[in-house]
Amino acid sequence: MSEKECILIVEDEAIVAEDIQKILKDYGYIVPKIISTGEETIQYVKKNQPDLILMDIMLRTQLNGIEVAKEISNLDIPVIYITAYSDSDFIKQAKLTEPFGYLLKPFRERELIATIEMALYKHKMDRMLKESENKFRTLVETTKEGICVVDEDENITFSNNASADIFGCPVSELKGKNLNDFVSDMEFDKILSQTSQRKNNISSRYEIEVTRKNGVKRIISVNASPKFTQGLYKGAFGIFNDITVQKKKQQQLKEAKDNYKRIFENIQDIYCEIDFDGILHEISPSMEEVSSYTREELIGKSINNIFFDCNEKDAFLSKISKEGVVTDYYLKLKDKDGSIMLCSANAKLVRNDKNGTIKIIGSLRNITDRKESEVALHNSEERYKRLFESSIDAIIMLNHKGIFEYNDATMKLFKVPDKKELLNQTISDVSPLKQPNGESSQLAASRHLEKAYTDGYNKFEWVLKKKNGDLFTAEI
Repeated sequence: MSEKECILIVEDEAIVAEDIQKILKDYGYIVPKIISTGEETIQYVKKNQPDLILMDIMLRTQLNGIEVAKEISNLDIPVIYITAYSDSDFIKQAKLTEPFGYLLKPFRERELIATIEMALYKHKMDRMLKESENKFRTLVETTKEGICVVDEDENITFSNNASADIFGCPVSELKGKNLNDFVSDMEFDKILSQTSQRKNNISSRYEIEVTRKNGVKRIISVNASPKFTQGLYKGAFGIFNDITVQKKKQQQLKEAKDNYKRIFENIQDIYCEIDFDGILHEISPSMEEVSSYTREELIGKSINNIFFDCNEKDAFLSKISKEGVVTDYYLKLKDKDGSIMLCSANAKLVRNDKNGTIKIIGSLRNITDRKESEVALHNSEERYKRLFESSIDAIIMLNHKGIFEYNDATMKLFKVPDKKELLNQTISDVSPLKQPNGESSQLAASRHLEKAYTDGYNKFEWVLKKKNGDLFTAEI
């Protein structure tokens, strides 16, 4: 019992009030005042707020004890009623104010003290319970984790705001819903298999896919625990976490690794990783396709073994160390049999943030055959150019937009002095409005060209118009 516990006596019988005051003081309680009216009690309590009030129900004032208790109910002060009446109507009215005790006059000293001690203890426990409930409620409502309680049939009996966000509907709407309303039949079977574990008093963590009210699917991690009442299974507590983004990232990472593996194993270019001392730490299997080396013969070895000229190797390392990256850098490498491989290199320096080491990663492309093809192509283009320019036939290249290339013979045929004059002209632009058969040149030209595009070839006679307006017939 604390000496600081203050008990207010509200009693209009002075002798009774003084006897109670003496008893309380003997037991160490503080009795600041004896009040005999309801109005004064309300004023005093609002200013001073004692720890407990002994309240006579039948005060001979405008307000009786019950009415006073109603007025101060929001102050959370325990009240013990004192009365000489045991009328059932009074008791019913008194119960509505939720008193912490009820003493019927006359009462013994020990009965008074026991009732006070029980009231103070009960009020202390109630306050602790309220504080605990408030903390729990605050935790439940502010946590980002969804919290749900379901009954034995998977009906939701409680949910917090985070759960409502996960399921995509208000808390008021979520209560009473069945988990089956948010999952597929296959996912609900998974939940039921977990419920069988709950019934055996086993907690577990699992994942399910839920469909929100708006149709969006989410992946949810569930940590579920059983709920038993008097030994009977009554449902489960579930803590939900939306792991959709996490699962998506995991899937993306897996796909990235799988893609990297497929690319690494099938890439036509040669992927390699080299430390700054020139030691090969990784090289793709494609090296075996373009050279006589195996991967095992090169990994862990110096790149000196494959450079045709060590001075060229030093120049390559010097350039990448200064610039950090090289693009289409030509290298002469040496195959296992000593033959030259002309390669194009793309590489960059990469620093490991953890230990600060530097390595070179990049790709090599064997362009020996390409160089030979480029030379052959260049020679072919030169021959085509000479043929195109020297031909005595008019050669015109055109597409749906019009003429985009023609030779000197074409200029002579149409009598145009400027090389650009016919560019972007259509066949109908250099033709009369109608052909000899009366058909529109524009429509007929479109028909002939479409046939050429469709069949790959078309040959026809056509009347054309020179710059000076003269008409002539040509085979196109």
